[in-house]
Amino acid sequence: MRFYTHIAGALLLYITFAYLTDYSNLIFGIFFACWFSIFPDLMDKLTGKHRGFGHSIFWLVPFLLVGFLNLGIAAAMIIGFISHIFLDILTTHGCPLLYPLRTKDFVCFNKKRRIKTGTNQEKSALSFILFLIVPFLILAILTNIGYWDNPSEQSLAFASQSNTINDSPNAVKNNFNLNFDVDDDTNKNITVKKVDENTTTILINDV
Repeated sequence: MRFYTHIAGALLLYITFAYLTDYSNLIFGIFFACWFSIFPDLMDKLTGKHRGFGHSIFWLVPFLLVGFLNLGIAAAMIIGFISHIFLDILTTHGCPLLYPLRTKDFVCFNKKRRIKTGTNQEKSALSFILFLIVPFLILAILTNIGYWDNPSEQSLAFASQSNTINDSPNAVKNNFNLNFDVDDDTNKNITVKKVDENTTTILINDV
């Protein structure tokens, strides 16, 4: 497929990953994912063989090793690379996953249903990917900036703000009810602490 289709595929896969994992450095990851989505073709140009060593899954080994230095970069590299391989498997000629151990191309579907590079089939696939990118990108951005917080965290934050009991004569006591869905986790203490003020311990009893 064309380079822009590979970039779009990597973008879709990465923002889905960022949304599901709540990964914070979105722009940084998108850059590496998109760059490594064209890595296989760049390597094949250097070696002079189309869909050769650059399309081998053995590249995942050094990418995984990068994870020991920076897990975020490694994840973006792997996502970009895998998206390229997956899209090429959908094409007419497939992809040599086990190169150089095995030069046979791996393909999906029968020949009539495969996507031919540069045709209206690829354009349709690109349009579908772009259609999916928009909502996933919005979700990833909203999650990244903390637009939606965990409801349980919001409840505990409210509790810590409401409880202002201390030894000061001007202390204010607020009475409130907290409802917890604790299932079998009864007879446990929950400690709510407000910064620079008091600490409150709540005992959950079986009702």
